[in-house]
Amino acid sequence: MNRAGPPASPLGALRRETPVPQRLIMLSRRFARSIPLLIVAALPGCDNVIWGGSDIQIVPPPPPQSAFRIETDVRAFSEFGLPTAPVVFHLTEHDGSALLVPIGELGAEGIRPLRRPSDVSPEAFAARFRETVVPVGGQFSVFRRGARVGTFTATGEGPISRCGIPTVTGTTTVVAAAVGSSDYLAFREGLAPTVRGEYSPPQITGSIRTYASIVAERLILQSGLPRPRSWPGAQRDLQAIEIMPGGHPEMATTYLVGDQLAVGPADPEGYSVFYIADYETQRGYQPIYSEVRDYRKVSPAAPRFVDYVDMDSDDSPEVVVEVFGPTQSWYDIISKRDGNWVKVLEGSACGEG
Repeated sequence: MNRAGPPASPLGALRRETPVPQRLIMLSRRFARSIPLLIVAALPGCDNVIWGGSDIQIVPPPPPQSAFRIETDVRAFSEFGLPTAPVVFHLTEHDGSALLVPIGELGAEGIRPLRRPSDVSPEAFAARFRETVVPVGGQFSVFRRGARVGTFTATGEGPISRCGIPTVTGTTTVVAAAVGSSDYLAFREGLAPTVRGEYSPPQITGSIRTYASIVAERLILQSGLPRPRSWPGAQRDLQAIEIMPGGHPEMATTYLVGDQLAVGPADPEGYSVFYIADYETQRGYQPIYSEVRDYRKVSPAAPRFVDYVDMDSDDSPEVVVEVFGPTQSWYDIISKRDGNWVKVLEGSACGEG
């Protein structure tokens, strides 16, 4: 008695009775309408599969894009003198246009000025600097009075400074309270310092207005200089700031005689006074940092307070000062070190002396 077993698999029968090429032909005819694509699966450990005269090699898929790493070309950065650490920028807004100016590089050993190396061609340096530091389309975090207030997007190439450093133009978006300011500090997006607190600019108080000229007069007389003919005329800048803890804001101010807060010639008999003062309960405002330049003895230079931010996250802000000379401007940075406010970056005119 014959027992009927389970129906034989058509595929099994083909495997037993049909040569490999004919088997493929029959499979394609039988399942062409129901199977749109024949998938060949390779068992682990198989490097090559011989199938009907075709040599199919199994290779691993390429790694995902995120797995690729682009190593920094250290030699190229060194040869071109390009910054390898975060760069702090001065962002200026005038008449609806924004200009981003590099100030210095925040290296592990301190802040260094940016200069084009003398042995690198201006064209090559500018091209590499724009590509790596200020690329068109790049975004930058914007700060004002120690707080992050917005974003700057680079949209076009700006002029090149006397030191050979390219600048960039663009558009700025800031919080409503910071709209209308003409000076900001900025860092490349992702390289900005971590700061705490929201933007809340201090206001110039009556005490600041009263003490500003009193402190300036004291510094002027101590330096053996004559008083200005007009104190309001000599006072070219006065700003309220908060760089130290306490209930009263600090102030930064500039007094000039025979000079201006702009690049240009100055009276050789003139002078400049710049200081930052903190309020003391018993004595009122006292200078914590000051510079007095007698143009009869030194080259003319008119400092102006720009802004401040804690660049190195040590809970003490760095103060950026723009200095105007007869033919160009440059930047100084002031910070508190060992209890005293000192220059941590001293800029100078390029191509002179």
